[in-house]
Order: sequence, then structure tokens, then C-alpha cells
Amino acid sequence: MMQQLQKPAVQMMLLLVVVSVAGLAFYFSKQPAEAVNKPKEVQNAKNAKGGAKESAGRPAQESSLVAESKTVNLGDKRTAMMGSDQQVERFIVPAKKPPPPSLVSSTSSAQRKKAEKPPPFPKLVHVSNTVTEPFVPATPKLFAPRGILIKAALVITVDSSSLQTPVLALVTEDVYWNHQLIVPAGTQVHAKAGKGRTRDRIEVHGAYTFIWADGREYTINGIALDHERLSDNTYAITDGSAGIKGIIVQNDQYAQVKILIAEALQGIMLNNRQQFQSIYGLVPQNSTSNAALGGGAQAASAYSKLLTTQLSQDLDFVRVAAGTQFYIYTTDVFEPEMASIAGLRQKSLPVSSWQLAEDTYAKAQVENATSTRREAEAAAEAEKNRQQQQTADQIQQVRDIIARPQDTPTPASGDTTASTTSTPSSNP
Repeated sequence: MMQQLQKPAVQMMLLLVVVSVAGLAFYFSKQPAEAVNKPKEVQNAKNAKGGAKESAGRPAQESSLVAESKTVNLGDKRTAMMGSDQQVERFIVPAKKPPPPSLVSSTSSAQRKKAEKPPPFPKLVHVSNTVTEPFVPATPKLFAPRGILIKAALVITVDSSSLQTPVLALVTEDVYWNHQLIVPAGTQVHAKAGKGRTRDRIEVHGAYTFIWADGREYTINGIALDHERLSDNTYAITDGSAGIKGIIVQNDQYAQVKILIAEALQGIMLNNRQQFQSIYGLVPQNSTSNAALGGGAQAASAYSKLLTTQLSQDLDFVRVAAGTQFYIYTTDVFEPEMASIAGLRQKSLPVSSWQLAEDTYAKAQVENATSTRREAEAAAEAEKNRQQQQTADQIQQVRDIIARPQDTPTPASGDTTASTTSTPSSNP
């Protein structure tokens, strides 16, 4: 056999056979595969063409699987058939009962509403901004700047001897600013006198409360200035000077003379006392005359001090009569829109609108910070309680494991009875 294979002719034949087999394999590998879901007409033509070959004894080619589309009514049995010529497999799906009309109507209305009004988009990003914007005051709409002069006249007389006497006045002329009425004439003005008097004037500075005819109140800081108009409609040189000018009243015209006499008597009595030289200096002698002179000197000194005190208070004071006109020089921006009943908006304090807004802003900031701190404290307390509860549960689990008895076989009730009955029989 090996000798036959070594012949050149035989080797050439074998080479031709191998090459031909490889060429056939390559040819059949390049042919396209037949589609599984080929149309029914093409499949029937192919089956008719190859019917003779199938009748020769070869098995018939299996039909390709093709999905069949079918429309059925609601409530009918729905079947799914696969295959072209013959039915390969049939699936019977039970028909569902139609829903009640109310459910259909509600479902259709809900779908209609859903189609008409789509749901809002979800919030994809949640931003927490803890940085607050700085406070920006708002400009008042109706106002008058600082330094306006409001003409007023006293309603009651004011004395410097009693500074608790209220200063009650009325605005005598309308005050306009930028063609807008700020203070109407007839508005009441309430204030308090200062700590004392300066020469022939009473100082009235601080808070001035304006009361409108409808009861609204507005408080502003101001200073009282003298208003003195001459008979020729000109103003005196002291017009606009500080304080309300009045007259000096003296109840005792000889009070100063009495004080001088008392001081002189005190000096004379002290110098007329009899004295002697000692190691401590001149010492008055213990005599009746010296005692009388010493007592008279002390009485003269006390009388001089009493007259001096009365002279500074009651004997010499400034009186401003009712009807005296003066200016109210405003040191704050006048905002008539801040007026309120009983001064509740300002709380009877000379504060401006932006100061109130800033105070409200500061309070809101404090409340926000307080609420944030409380929420953080509550969250920390809840986390602490949760951890404590978890620790307590773990401790309880360990205690249960320790207290649990060791696993020992416990005989059943039947076994116990059997052992009990069998015990006597084992003993002879």
C-alpha cells in the first residue's frame, strides 16, 4: 500500500481529490442561508417544485415559523398561530371581562386629564442657600429733609422752676416740601423742657410728638429755636437762636443783699471771738460771749445757703408765656407716612422707617438662625436617641443569649410515658 502511495500518479490523483473537496466546501459556504420567516407564496412554490424529490423517500422539509397577525373583537377567544401551511402550535388566551362603565368613564376621564395637563417636571437639584442678602433700606415716598423749620406757638406757660411742666404747642403754618403737604397747621406738638435754663431761655430739645387731627402720632427729634419778628415784618438779631426766650422773674428783689449781709455777719462774729495761743495755734476761749458769737455765725451761714438755693430755684427763674412763637428745628428726616394711632408703629420712639425695617430684618435673621439651630439640635437629639436605642437593643440581645439555657434533648410526652412504664419492667 505504501508503495502504491509513493507513485507520482497516485499522489497527483489524491491531490486533485482534496482540492475538489475543498472547492465544493468553499462554494457551499458562500451560499446565503434560507430565511426562516419566508413569505407563504414563496414557501408553497418551493414545496411544489421539490415535491418529486420528497416523494422519492427523503423526509419533507419542515415549514418555517411565521407569526400570523389577526384582529379579533373584545370578548372573543384570541389564538396565536405560527407556521405557514400547517398549524404548529396554538395558544388559547382566555378573554377578559370588560370593565364596568363607571370604571371605563373614570379611567378615560383620568387619562384625558393626564393628557391635558402633564405633570410638572421633578426637581432634579435641590439647592440650599444659607447666605442671606444684605439689608437695603427703601427710600420714603413722602418726606421732608432734616433742618426744616416748623413754626409753632405755646399753648400753656412754661417755667424753668418746674421742668416737669409739659411743653404743649400748635403748628401755626402749613409746612410743604416739594409741593407736598408735610405738616398741616393746627397739629398738636408735645415735648419736654431740658435740664435747666440758659440765661433768659428755656431749652427744649429731644423728642417732639406731632398729633394730627385724626389722632395719628409721629415722633421726631428736634430743637426749639427762638422766633422773634419785629413790627415792620423783619426779624430780630436773636431770631433762630437756641432756646425759647422768656422773661426772668425774681420773687425777692433783695435776696442777693440778704445773702451778702448774712455772709458779712458771719465773718464779724467769727473774728470777735476771744482766743488764746496754744501748741495747736489760736483756740477760742470757753466763754459765754464766744458761744453766742459762734452760734450767730452758724445761723448767718445757714441763712446765706438757704437764700442762695432759693435764688437759684424759685427766687430767680425764666417764664415763657403762652402764645410765644418759636421754631422747631428737625434733626431727623420728617416722614408723615410713619404716623399711626397711639404711635404703635414707632412705639412712641423717634425712629425712622428704615430703622424699623432694619430691626425687622435683624429679628427675622435671628429667628431664622434660632430655628435652624433648633432643627440641628433636634436632629442631633434624634440621632443620639437612635444610637442609644440601638445600643440598648444590642445589650438586650447579648443578655438574652447569655440567659438562654444550653440546648438539651427534651423527650416527647409519649417517650416520657414509655420510659416511665418500661422502668419497672426492667427490674426483676
